[in-house]
Amino acid sequence: MSRWKPIRFHVGSPWAGFTLRFSLPVPAWSWLQIRFSTLLLLILLACVVFAWRRDRVQLEEEIIALKVQIAPKQKQQVSWGVEQVLGAPDTKSFGDRRTAWASETPDGQQEWIVAHFENEVMPKELQIYETYNPGAVTKVSLFTSLGNEVVVWQGSDPTAIGAGGGVSKIPLKTIWPTKKVKVYIDSANVPGWNEIDAIGLVDLDNQTQWTRFAEASSSYGATYSNRIVIRGMQLDVF
Repeated sequence: MSRWKPIRFHVGSPWAGFTLRFSLPVPAWSWLQIRFSTLLLLILLACVVFAWRRDRVQLEEEIIALKVQIAPKQKQQVSWGVEQVLGAPDTKSFGDRRTAWASETPDGQQEWIVAHFENEVMPKELQIYETYNPGAVTKVSLFTSLGNEVVVWQGSDPTAIGAGGGVSKIPLKTIWPTKKVKVYIDSANVPGWNEIDAIGLVDLDNQTQWTRFAEASSSYGATYSNRIVIRGMQLDVF
């Protein structure tokens, strides 16, 4: 609700001139009370959302901490699984090696890997160790402390298609500290399994952290057993 207040405006001297008279709407106090209460409600809702997202991120961290404890054993048991991305690079040579991650199909869909690291840092560079059919990395994003995904790089893979393998060093120019990054892989555009051995996060002090936990869109994940698995021209005996 508003009330109208009369306004008088005089131009000239006290003896001569002209006067304008008009009215302007002035908000009543009840109107201000309604708007102020709405503002308080919005602030309360924002606080609730902030607290929910913070608790969700903390819960995710606790779950990851539990999975990290069993990850080393899984890495020894699962070939071409996402567990192979964990830790420093350990694939000795380029090629279709079971010590690297591979997607479930060679060219079936767009793929991604989410790499979690121990400490939150201001990132300088991401190092992706590609060991088979490289050149498919097209985008990198990071996650803020509240879980928001922010794209920080997009372009052509620094390691060329057709190379045996290589280390793709991708600069990360951002104001956001992070401990979680996502690598997007255009699998369909680079024929064959695009295998990745390790992902390292380099901070502003040139210190490198290696992935401690990883998730992927899919995983070949051949389990060790007493059988023969044929992958393209490679023959592996378990």
